[in-house]
Amino acid sequence: MSCIPDISVIIPSNHGHNELLKIVHAVCRQSTKPFEIVIVDSSIDARGCPDDITTLCADNGIKLIYEHHELALPGNARNIGLGMANGDLIGFIDVQTIPRPYWLEESLKLLASHDIDGVWGATCFCAETKLENVVRDGFFGVLPRKTLPGSVFRRKVFDRSGQFIDWVRAGEDTEWMLRLELLKLPVANPSSALIDYVGLVGLDINKLLRKWFRNYTASRDLPHFFPQKILLWLILYPLLILIAFNWNYLIADWRMVSPLYIGHVTKIATIVPPLVYFFVRGILLPLRRGVSIWQLLPSRFVPITLVCVLADGVKILVFSFPKRILVVVTKALHR
Repeated sequence: MSCIPDISVIIPSNHGHNELLKIVHAVCRQSTKPFEIVIVDSSIDARGCPDDITTLCADNGIKLIYEHHELALPGNARNIGLGMANGDLIGFIDVQTIPRPYWLEESLKLLASHDIDGVWGATCFCAETKLENVVRDGFFGVLPRKTLPGSVFRRKVFDRSGQFIDWVRAGEDTEWMLRLELLKLPVANPSSALIDYVGLVGLDINKLLRKWFRNYTASRDLPHFFPQKILLWLILYPLLILIAFNWNYLIADWRMVSPLYIGHVTKIATIVPPLVYFFVRGILLPLRRGVSIWQLLPSRFVPITLVCVLADGVKILVFSFPKRILVVVTKALHR
């Protein structure tokens, strides 16, 4: 496929020089090169575009637009990039999402062969240590995952969908993706992975807890979390309490001979939900995400579930306390 002259690749970054250089290099070595790379750098230490990045783009015949906006959040950085981009096609990539050499070529083939407005990113999550593999299998799985990073869209899409929410640190990509689903815009999913996410590499439990707390605190007011809050606080908990303490009184009238009488109903209501949670989190969801049953049994599902317990515990904590308290805690954790 010949070079396509109207693809702008937008890269928001708040990482250091080496990470930014790595992602620009991956974009420059695409089999189908963009005509333009737009970098919106929000890192505190940035002092202009590094010379080696400028040289790398020039050597590959790619126009470089670099803008420094200190502390710009991801959605804001992408919106700034959209305002500066000149292409009719817009590709999104993040610093820790490394595109494979044929990313743009395969995305453009899909756009050319179907009457669609865009192509989602298809991302695999890289893991090296046992903990990283547990986190990957528990939250992402081994199948390519639909993501905003790695996506390519026609510019006209943003006329219908609007831009990204610019006031949150995390979750703005999911919100925008759900917005496109509500609008029923035709967007294709690649059949194989085109992107490798390396953000799990080097994580430990301490870093994970900090990341979850920060991200859930930042994104908890986004609309796609609202159903989870309703399920958790208004339906699930009251329903379990009602069953545990009132079943035999309301349903069986305390008659032990009744077929509706449940012995030890309080104990059952206490034990069954954790068992269901273990099954769903530790086995069912990883299976749906492509993890083999033989990778989960006989006991590997246990650490997967325990990591999910930590994440859901952080989420419950964040959903339960006023945001002003959580912001103070977040600042304290990141000092």
